[in-house]
Amino acid sequence: MTPTPGTFPRLRLVFLDPERKRLRALWRLLLHTLLLFVFGFVDVVILQSFGSTPEWLFWPVFAVLVTLPATWIAAKWLDRREFAELGFHLDRRWCLDLGFGLVLGAALLAGVFLVELEAGWLEIRATKVVPEGYEGSFFVAMLGPALLFIAVGFHEELLSRGYHLRNMAEGVTWRGKIDGRAALLLGTLLSSALFGLLHADNPNASALSTFNVGLAGCFLALGLLLTGELAIPIGIHITWNFFQGNVFGFPVSGTNAGPRLYAIEQAGDPLITGGQFGPEAGLIGVAAMLTGCAAILVWVKLTRGELRIMRELVRPQAERRAQR
Repeated sequence: MTPTPGTFPRLRLVFLDPERKRLRALWRLLLHTLLLFVFGFVDVVILQSFGSTPEWLFWPVFAVLVTLPATWIAAKWLDRREFAELGFHLDRRWCLDLGFGLVLGAALLAGVFLVELEAGWLEIRATKVVPEGYEGSFFVAMLGPALLFIAVGFHEELLSRGYHLRNMAEGVTWRGKIDGRAALLLGTLLSSALFGLLHADNPNASALSTFNVGLAGCFLALGLLLTGELAIPIGIHITWNFFQGNVFGFPVSGTNAGPRLYAIEQAGDPLITGGQFGPEAGLIGVAAMLTGCAAILVWVKLTRGELRIMRELVRPQAERRAQR
């Protein structure tokens, strides 16, 4: 059967953007996911060759051997972006933003802990708790979780905010009919919804926890939208998780905290406290996120002198230069 004239060009347009001369966003996202699976398979084979791998070591290895190379390849060869454009222009300002994010994440969880303690929603049962049978010092026991959450913060922010958000935002521009700011807001909603769904299978997850984790994705995206960098989101993500679980003893997205400074017993309404999933599944977590958003706005205003959504994030820098 002979194809009608123009069939192949029209089919080609489904996959390729002729103006930008690269794959459309949907196919880039799918190929990036495929790269993650390929590198992930290799990673599992390598780890299995060494026997069982402790959880605190698995995620650092995964971030270095899977997320980083898969995303670097996708950015370089599919997006036509330099890796730094994903939010890693490492300079003095980036380091200051990272420090701010680290302090903010810790402060927000300290606030959650103190509010729940004052309200009688938790009781401290013990301090400096380590796994049964562990014979080392408490400080050494905490190094593993610290490394784990540094890796998780890097992995999840690079994936969800660094890569997914930008490509989803670009994908919804629809031939320029949606401007960059609106596209970034839509990309934030889409990537945050996916971020929530990726946590839907966690222990003690519920529809409410999945929705609230999606809200957390929007909260974490704010620093990227206002600065163009991942420093603030990575900083918040690291210390939010570490202080939530290993300092204050809350569940972290439904998982056990492991070694922790405080062992607590929770009471109170799970709708408020988040119950066995952790504070981010409760109203107190939402309040912490809103407080964090206000703090980010103040920080960016003080350090940049203005508040604006960086519409240029939607398009690669090389493409913007070519059209000047």
